[in-house]
Amino acid sequence: MDITMKAWLDGALVDWMEARVSPLSHGFSRASAVFEVMAIVPAMKGPALFCIDDHVDRFFSSAERTFMSIPFSSEQIKEAILATARTNAVKNGIVKCYAYFSDIDLGPITPQAVSVAVFCLDYGMLGVSPAKYSSPLSVGISQYRKLHPATAAVHAKVVGNYVNGYLARTEVRRKGFDEALMLDTTGLVAEGPTSNIFLVRDRCVETPTKENVLPGITRKVVIDVLKDMGFAVKESRILPQDLCEYDEAFFSGTLRHVQPIRRIEDCELTCPGPVTQELMGRMMEVYSGTIEKFEGLLAYIG
Repeated sequence: MDITMKAWLDGALVDWMEARVSPLSHGFSRASAVFEVMAIVPAMKGPALFCIDDHVDRFFSSAERTFMSIPFSSEQIKEAILATARTNAVKNGIVKCYAYFSDIDLGPITPQAVSVAVFCLDYGMLGVSPAKYSSPLSVGISQYRKLHPATAAVHAKVVGNYVNGYLARTEVRRKGFDEALMLDTTGLVAEGPTSNIFLVRDRCVETPTKENVLPGITRKVVIDVLKDMGFAVKESRILPQDLCEYDEAFFSGTLRHVQPIRRIEDCELTCPGPVTQELMGRMMEVYSGTIEKFEGLLAYIG
């Protein structure tokens, strides 16, 4: 892919193809790297980062949960993100930050050196249409269960954790579904491979409890926005056999924002249902910065 773009690597802006790591590194061979993804949205006052403070806080939390010490402050990382986004003139796209052990890993020695890389990617630059993240989905329930908190740092964004979701998504797509829904190890509804799920019944919105899911930043914003709109929202323990009792459903996430679900296995849903449709409209206003109460979620690139 012939793209002229910069990445921030350990304190300096470099050609993005220079941000490389050896397959022998701990971050690659042990999948121990942590990462963060955040949206750059085309707000009314200009391109803006969405929830940068929350995302950077989670980036550092993920590192701490995996015994990794990031050699930069949170303010330095925020400045790195803003500088990279400005340099690449990103108007509508994503940020991907990585912290990883760059040492060669050939034995039991604990890795020491930590590198940090920041990429800011415009959808247009990559030939990606954001519309694909809002089209209705068919969803299949995967045989693969979410990792249990006693087996891995499930509340951290660790590269290795996402093999779980990759397997689930690949499995259900081969069955003809668009996306996967994963259960936890007790059989309760958990989340999608890279998104949280919400279900609506009688205009009451439910979402799984946080024990075995990554409590998404967009998930929290969606809950706050729904409550501000006057909807009741609650965390529930949801059984897969009860999914047909709901009227509508949607996923939320950094890339998806709010994406309606038209079917879960054999359960047909209203799509987009009235609550989902109303929420999608309100979230567009939130991302555009036209609702004063939520404008603080935006950090303008300038």
